[in-house]
Amino acid sequence: QIMNTEPARIMAFNILLSLGVSAALWPAAGLALEPGFEAPPVLQAQDVLGEEPLVSEFYTIAPEVPSDGFMAQYSISSEFGDFTASGPGMLEVRLTEIRALAALDAIAADEQFTDAAQGKALDKLGGLETLIEKPGETIKGLPEGVGRFFDRTGRTIRTGVQKIDAVRTGADEHETISPLPGAAPEMTAHPSVPLGELIAKAGGEAALNVLGFEEQRRGLAQSLGVDPYSTNPVLSAKLDEVTWAAFGGGLGVNVLTSLVPGGVILSTSSTMTDWVWNSNPGDIRLHVVATLREIGVPEAEIDQLLRHRAYTLSMHQVIADALDAMSGVDGLSDVIPLALSVDFEGQARFITQSLEMMKNYHLNIEPLVSLKVEATVLGQSAAGNLVAMAPVDMLSWNAVLAGYSERFLTDEIPVSLHVSGLITDRALAELEDLGWAVSAQTPLAPREYPIR
Repeated sequence: QIMNTEPARIMAFNILLSLGVSAALWPAAGLALEPGFEAPPVLQAQDVLGEEPLVSEFYTIAPEVPSDGFMAQYSISSEFGDFTASGPGMLEVRLTEIRALAALDAIAADEQFTDAAQGKALDKLGGLETLIEKPGETIKGLPEGVGRFFDRTGRTIRTGVQKIDAVRTGADEHETISPLPGAAPEMTAHPSVPLGELIAKAGGEAALNVLGFEEQRRGLAQSLGVDPYSTNPVLSAKLDEVTWAAFGGGLGVNVLTSLVPGGVILSTSSTMTDWVWNSNPGDIRLHVVATLREIGVPEAEIDQLLRHRAYTLSMHQVIADALDAMSGVDGLSDVIPLALSVDFEGQARFITQSLEMMKNYHLNIEPLVSLKVEATVLGQSAAGNLVAMAPVDMLSWNAVLAGYSERFLTDEIPVSLHVSGLITDRALAELEDLGWAVSAQTPLAPREYPIR
């Protein structure tokens, strides 16, 4: 069932309109499911986790996992707060972040750390907070020559999101509802903090590079196996606190990680690009800008993407790398208006992972000749076959999927759908009846973190 809330009803109505699904299928009272569709299944967390326990020293995962026809919603409780994880790979991300929080707590409690963090280091903490909250005032006190640094990192993150048509025409639309999966905002341990603010800070604080703080923070994040631009507010604040005290006290990353007791597992491997850890935010942005310019993305759209509230700097990097790997494929620039049309971080991850899966298909399965935007991103091979990517947890037969698949009934073009997670028997049968080839739990799916 679709959630019985006003935002959800509005979202569902807009989705159906965008796909041409008759509103008669969805009565106004509660928008109950039409009998021809199946109720989104409830997953069992243990089936997904395998040998990973639901209860550990650091967290407890709720055994039942509801889904909305596309994404599952895992609930995780810990001493650091309650979290949710929705979308492919996000459960692993959240569990890794909780382990990282345990490691950071262990570091902060160690006597060697607390001794080094006294006095001057703690005094600097106020400067850090001023630098983050009031960068304009703080920059005035920085040494000469710093302006050259800000020339390359001057694109700031602001609130700005438009639907595809509005992006193309330059019109500014607010209160938009994108039809892409992942529309439900994730709950965090600090739900009072606006999501846009969290993601804005996840773009990287350029001024901190001048002090060397940001580099050390990235190094600590790498040793913990977490994204330095994570929008998890608890993790972000703890990384700031520990890094600043260590930075002022002269403790390097190797010393910090040596303070973690053996019972706290640190990350030993990750497929996250080293760019995220080894490059400062300015260089990452320069790379993203150069890549998007090369494929013909208009300057205004590049600027909008870098300022978009739903994307972190890590997502920008993945999008740029995926498009760069498909260099020569027609229609690469057409995906940016779709990327700009999202409203939520979950939808931004859907677009980011779709492009990464498309890149993997292009490099490892069959070269693509063009990308097309049909409510999502489609790839087309030289033979004319269409390829669609579904970075979702559990795909069930619902009005949105039915409306999307009906677009191709008269085209008589083979469509192959690659689902990163699971698909219900009903959805599989319906799509195969339409002539679609479906691959569930596809190896094309990106996995940012391994479950350990």
